[in-house]
Amino acid sequence: MYTYWKNHPAVFVTFTEKYIRVLVGGRKNRYTKIIQEFIEDETDDLLLIEQLRDIVKKYKLKGLPAFFSYSNQDLLLRSTTIPIQIPREEWKGHLYMELGESFQLPFENPIIEVVGDRLLEGRQEVTALAVPESDVQRLESILKESKLHPVVIDLPFLSLYRFFGEHFSISESSHVLLLQLELDHIQISMFHDHQPLYVRSLTLPQIPNLSSYETRSGFQYWTAPDESLEMDEHFSVIQNEIDRLRTFYQYNLQGGSKEIDTFCISGDHPLIEKLTETYNSEQLQVFHSNEEILLTKDGLEIPPSFTELIGLSWK
Repeated sequence: MYTYWKNHPAVFVTFTEKYIRVLVGGRKNRYTKIIQEFIEDETDDLLLIEQLRDIVKKYKLKGLPAFFSYSNQDLLLRSTTIPIQIPREEWKGHLYMELGESFQLPFENPIIEVVGDRLLEGRQEVTALAVPESDVQRLESILKESKLHPVVIDLPFLSLYRFFGEHFSISESSHVLLLQLELDHIQISMFHDHQPLYVRSLTLPQIPNLSSYETRSGFQYWTAPDESLEMDEHFSVIQNEIDRLRTFYQYNLQGGSKEIDTFCISGDHPLIEKLTETYNSEQLQVFHSNEEILLTKDGLEIPPSFTELIGLSWK
């Protein structure tokens, strides 16, 4: 673990389809800067490097250690069994050895991490997370070319669960559905025993009437109308997907014995409040990231959309 907060701050970075978000500081020495800028084209590496390099220069971040969030949708969470006699420290190596045999992935040259485990009827079951190495190397290169020093990568849903789990003291016995809501996509993940069991990303229908704004400090953001046909469609798509995955969790993952009892909601979508009210009415335990205001060292509010980066800074 890279204990950056003991001596100096770090930079926490994520790219979405619409934004580059940067949080500067650390858990111990507090957060000093929150930066959000529009992205013209998330697939154009040269543009991203130029934009991030300008941010690094403007805010004097050159050479700082950077934690970056892998926000690509190309990831896989999969459970598999391994021989019980294999020691814990060799689990990951065993999975690499079994690639293409007992452990199948839809892409080549993955980076694999074991993120969960349990004993199941005398067998050792592990949950492994895999992402394409080329995607990680691309993000790492963008940060290096922008004069930052990348040291740690994490996944948005893991960072968010780290925040919610600690901030709201979620117990390991909870059956958690975590919903990350952006204007153009959602990611739903499910956890039990503080371990991820499932993750799925879904693109939302395009919203045609977005309005762009910029604060005096240069913080840029899009807003969408609270009431429109597109918002009604978004609500229907999100609710249907949540209901489908709750059923999947109860009957496919828990054999009908347990169901989702805790919701965690984060993001910058205007439907977050409505969704919170909807599932609160079912007497579920519902947390959302703007329930409590988080502040920078200078007393500025940190937007709920930065919860992912807060969780990343707690890694």
